[in-house]
Amino acid sequence: MAQMTSFSPAQYEVLNMLSCITDEADVAALKNLIVQFLNSRLQKEIDKLWDNGDLTEEKVAGWSHEHMRTPYRTVL
Repeated sequence: MAQMTSFSPAQYEVLNMLSCITDEADVAALKNLIVQFLNSRLQKEIDKLWDNGDLTEEKVAGWSHEHMRTPYRTVL
């Protein structure tokens, strides 16, 4: 059975604000804005890692030889 979760106040506010958007073009434009926002946040975090030395060219190059996969659990 699916587990019920409740929305945070921020999630509820966003859903409430977006309830009036019904045009597909507006939905696509909003999706693009959200992707840009998240990309900006991610880039800031990557820049922090790079600036403090946790992320280096050698480390990134090493990833090309790694086999990184998300472990999957079997759902019974």
